[in-house]
Amino acid sequence: MKRLLIVDDELAIVEALQDILSVEGYDVVTAFNGAEGLQRMAAARPDLVLLDLMMPVMDGREMLRRMREDATLHDVPVVVMSAGRISDEERRSSARFLAKPFELDLLLDTISELLAAPKA
Repeated sequence: MKRLLIVDDELAIVEALQDILSVEGYDVVTAFNGAEGLQRMAAARPDLVLLDLMMPVMDGREMLRRMREDATLHDVPVVVMSAGRISDEERRSSARFLAKPFELDLLLDTISELLAAPKA
């Protein structure tokens, strides 16, 4: 079973995604900021991360930066979910971007595609 980590500070979004993705057959772990997300990743490496950008304590940009600098986490696929704007540099990063609100089918297709992609 593939493990997904949802990192978002909006409880309603986390709960909805957790419910939907669990029904789809994923093992879902959650965190409410980037610092928590990194702790969850240290405890059990996920197969994919769904990451909000704007959060307290540690935002998604900082979490993604730290992941990419960590030899044990740099290759974990990331789907950035945000209602905010992202920079051109972020668009060129190895993360996939979905603007909130997004269609559920698009999210599910993106997750399937990234999990099926061969590791570099």
